[in-house]
Amino acid sequence: MSPATLRRGWCPGVLRPMPTGDGLLVRLRLTSGELSCRLAADIAGLADRYGNGAIDLTQRANLQLRGVREECLPELTAALGDLDLLDPSDSAESVRNVMVSPLAGIDPACVDGRALAKNLETLLLRNIALHALPAKFGFAVDGGGLWPLGDVGADMTLIAPGPGDGWRIRLGGSPSLSQPIEVAEATGQVSRLAQIFLSKSSTAGFRRMRDLVAIDGAAHIFSEAGLLVSNAGLAVGKRATPEAGGHRFSADACIAAIGLPFGRIEASKLKPIAALAGPRAALRLTPWRLLIVRCADEAAVTAILAKAPALGLVTTPGDVRLAIDACTGAPGCVNATTPTREDAILIAGVLGQDHLKPGTIHVSGCIKGCARRGTARVTLVGRDGRYDLVVNGGPSDAPVRTAIARGDLAAAVRSALAVAGGAA
Repeated sequence: MSPATLRRGWCPGVLRPMPTGDGLLVRLRLTSGELSCRLAADIAGLADRYGNGAIDLTQRANLQLRGVREECLPELTAALGDLDLLDPSDSAESVRNVMVSPLAGIDPACVDGRALAKNLETLLLRNIALHALPAKFGFAVDGGGLWPLGDVGADMTLIAPGPGDGWRIRLGGSPSLSQPIEVAEATGQVSRLAQIFLSKSSTAGFRRMRDLVAIDGAAHIFSEAGLLVSNAGLAVGKRATPEAGGHRFSADACIAAIGLPFGRIEASKLKPIAALAGPRAALRLTPWRLLIVRCADEAAVTAILAKAPALGLVTTPGDVRLAIDACTGAPGCVNATTPTREDAILIAGVLGQDHLKPGTIHVSGCIKGCARRGTARVTLVGRDGRYDLVVNGGPSDAPVRTAIARGDLAAAVRSALAVAGGAA
């Protein structure tokens, strides 16, 4: 039974909208990050009808509808239910947090873990005890290939280092891998490890697996689940830096990778992309601000790449709108006091695109750092309409400068990059 069937059979479904500065935000989890172009067009229609038309692609490869009006929630709930996009409860929606390699079933070098991911979703939905996992506790199924998921912040990752190597488990906060596991055993082992985490976090207050790993160590946690550490000299791919543009993997597997500036696409732009791809095409969501369109032939890829720039979308590598991490900012976020994306574009215009690489600059509206996990060479943190500046750290780290006016940001970043070892 598929996760969609389970959701449909259990109840009419619920929404868990979150208030933001531009209305309510509604998150949609797509199993394996897959959706047909027809479904994409339907979602775009809902974003226009019930929200402000903006759709975000998150770092966990989910979609978010922004600016949803509260009075529209009953109609939106019914429409999403008709599309099998609702979960039976808030806890079920939260725990169904599974990311899959976006090139599974496309790249021959990527082990296809989509069936495994669906089995894992089904387990998470059925096992009510696991609904007690913290809201951000996440899982990943990484089949490797050209664009491995690598470290995407998952608490548990099922990894296939290569075809025929079997699946292994990596715990968040540790590079160690478990011994090889048969596909039939994989979800059971993940469940055991999750239950071990829950039993210890209930008293210690852990929120993420890395907290437990820091105390007990990965080897001990694996042992409690009946597993051994067995890296066996395997080289696990680091998180990829995929490039926008066209890619061909085989005679019948070609894609258009479309970059979404700061991870956002408007419904009015998603609709023509889906139409160009054709009814038989499919979309894949990624954690890299890229929307992958699997096309029937290279002619469709060419058509999409020709149309996308006019829609304000990215089709070439190195575009600064993918290199700089910037959250929604003001006025779209209630926690922000600065227009982060506007400021990011201004900084980029002064510094020059050729000198900016992914991970160099993070512009955050507050200390939460929603746009980027981990550190950046330069992090700007909005506070009371100005910015604090952190070097080689994250938004919650101590700044080296505070209260920088927006007009002085580019000069401050240029100076900080020189200190941090970057180039501008």
